This record gives sequence, structure tokens and C-alpha cells, in this order.
Amino acid sequence: MRSVAVIICSLIFICCSSKKEESQKLKRIPNASLVSKKTNYIAGDSIAMIFESDTIVEGIKLQLKNAFGNLLLNTEIIDANQLIYKIPKNYSRLAGPCRWRLILHGKTLKKGTINIATNAPKATHIESYFGPRSVTAGYNDYSMLTVAPTDIFDNPLDDGAEVTVKYQFQENISELTITTQSFFAFYNVRSTTKSGRILVSAACNGTNSKELATIVYPSNATNFTISASSAHNYADGNQILTLKSDIIKDEFGNMVSNGTLVTFIIKNQNDSYLYTIGTTLSGIVEARTLHPDEASEWEVQAFVTGAAESNTIAFSFEAAIKDYPVNFSQGNRNIDIGPFESFMKQLVPDGILLKLDIYDADGNFIETKKTTTKNGYCNIFLGAHFLPEGDYILKFKAAGISKEFTKNIHGN
Repeated sequence: MRSVAVIICSLIFICCSSKKEESQKLKRIPNASLVSKKTNYIAGDSIAMIFESDTIVEGIKLQLKNAFGNLLLNTEIIDANQLIYKIPKNYSRLAGPCRWRLILHGKTLKKGTINIATNAPKATHIESYFGPRSVTAGYNDYSMLTVAPTDIFDNPLDDGAEVTVKYQFQENISELTITTQSFFAFYNVRSTTKSGRILVSAACNGTNSKELATIVYPSNATNFTISASSAHNYADGNQILTLKSDIIKDEFGNMVSNGTLVTFIIKNQNDSYLYTIGTTLSGIVEARTLHPDEASEWEVQAFVTGAAESNTIAFSFEAAIKDYPVNFSQGNRNIDIGPFESFMKQLVPDGILLKLDIYDADGNFIETKKTTTKNGYCNIFLGAHFLPEGDYILKFKAAGISKEFTKNIHGN
């Protein structure tokens, strides 16, 4: 019984001694130092960090932190008392500071920073942007060229990198040098006083950008003149009056862009207005409108909305229809009007408007009937369902000629 107690006490002592030794081993902090003193690298370099430690303990890790994020590296090679860590490519290719810490169970053994510079000598790439892609001729508008040169790993080049800018307009080619600041460089390409296309390119470290372009469009139109022409000046409601401008230009002498909208406002002797529109082609606009069907005096002026206006021209129309007969039949219910004859005694084209205003014997207005000519004639029938028998005042108007009749309408 006594020997059993001795054995149990021995086992307890051995276990306690083992735990104490293990605890002391865990509390032992290695003394590590960085073997390589190099702290500056170029993007793309192969980077390995080697540490010497007086004690090799499992669980020592290297923590990296840069713009790419955080990463924990395990020891790759343990050679005698050395710890070796190889930096992954996605970290060694990113320019800028890369901070590191050698840690063991959350405790920092060593820390420091390595600096990775851009690899401009190997290759340079250029990202270039240019806009807006259209400007207006003059001295106030411009397009901005923005250049962002990077190395082969897409790291922006350091501030002060030289960028050569070239731009061409017509026979002139200009060249200048700008420098990067905050990772990019920019230049404002001013508009010209002449319309056309400006081509732009950039170069850095022997690498050229793609060709970029902006179009210089004419500025706002300036005042212009118009004229009117037609085959004759008779108000036949059929012939076409052509309105035409001279070449419309901006203040710098550029022809306005094709498709510029021009509105022609027409005012007659009754202060009534109508309009027609046209668009420019090679700086000239043409618009057309029909002759009126009665004698008229027109004043015409054209406008480019918000920009320019033309002179005012006058155009006179002589009456083509001098008179027309009106014939009544069937108890004055059937009315034949015509023939309508034009200036050479020819029948007028179809579509001349005729209006009949109907009043009772006391002069009270009843209704208006409208019709148009066909083959030089008009016809109106006043049925019994429409007008009962009685006396009526009938007022006709066509081609500016008015006629009035008092008739007794009767029968069916």
C-alpha cells in the first residue's frame, strides 16, 4: 500500500514539471532580426524577407499590409536559425509602401516598411481621355485632354513624369510638354475660330496614345438676307413661292452647320400670320409656300431662333380671279357657283375655298357652309331638312370676292 502511494506521488510530480516546462517554453519570445537591410524595390522584383532568430518556434507569421489588403504568410523555409518569407507577386507588383510585422501568437516581434517604386523603365502604358468631342468655334470653348501614364503593372507614374502633347488643326501642328501631378496630367485644347477637326495625341517614355479628336462646329448664326421668287405673282392658290437666303455664317465667317432650322414668318395686310420652315444645306436655306387665293400684300422675315434674323421683304399678289357667277335652281335650293377662271381664263385648280353664310330675313345668323372647287365649279344644296321654306340672306365669299343675295327658298 505504501509503494502504491509513492508511485502516484511520483506521477503527479512528473506531470506538474512537464506542464511547467511547456508553459515556460510558450512564454519564451524569440529574438528575431531582419537579415536583409534593403527597403527599396521596383515593382515586379522578386522579394524575399529573411529573418534570423535565436530560437525557432512554430507559429511565427509575417503580416503584410498595403493598398491591396492584409495578408498573413507562413514560414516557407526554416534553415537552421533562419525564417524565410517570399512576398506574393500581387503584393510585389503594387507600387507604394508595404508595411510588415513579424508576429507570434498576436505579439509583434519586428515591424517595418518596404517601399516599392513604379517600374517605368520596363514599359509605360497610357490611358488618355479627351472631351467633350465637339466644341463651338470661338475663344471660349475647349476640350480637355487627360493622360494617366502607368507602368507595366498599372501603377501610376511618379509626379513630374513628362508627357508630350501634340495637336493638329488644318496645316498647323503644335507640340508641348506637361508633367503629371497626383498621377495624371491634363491640357485644355482651345477651340479655333474656324470650323473643322482637331486631332490630339500624347506620348510618355516612348509610348504613344491613340489618336483622339474633337470637332469644331460653327458658332451662332449672324444676321442674313433673304429673297423671294415665283413663276408669277397672281393669287391663284396654286403656284409656289420660293423663299431663299444667302449663305448664313457665324461671326468668324464659318458657314452654319447643315440642318440649322430657319423659320420664315409671313404677315399679310390683315395682320394675320403664317409661317414655313426650312433647314440649311451648305449654309443656304430654302422654304416654299403656296400663293394665296386672293389679292394680298405679304411681308416676310426669317429667323434662326435665339441667334439671328433676316431683312424684311415684301411680295404683292394680284388677284387671279376677277369674278364668278352664282346660279340658283330647284326653288333656290340648288346653287351652282362657277366657273372660276384664272388670269388666262383657264379654270382654277381644285381646292379654292368657297364659304356661304346663311342669315334669316331679319339678319340673324343661321349657319356657315364651306366647299371647294372641283373642275372649276362649286355646288351647294340646301335641303328641306336643313332650311324650311322662307326668305334668306345668302352671303358668298371666294378668292376675296364677296356676293350677297336675298332669296325665297321653297319646294323640296
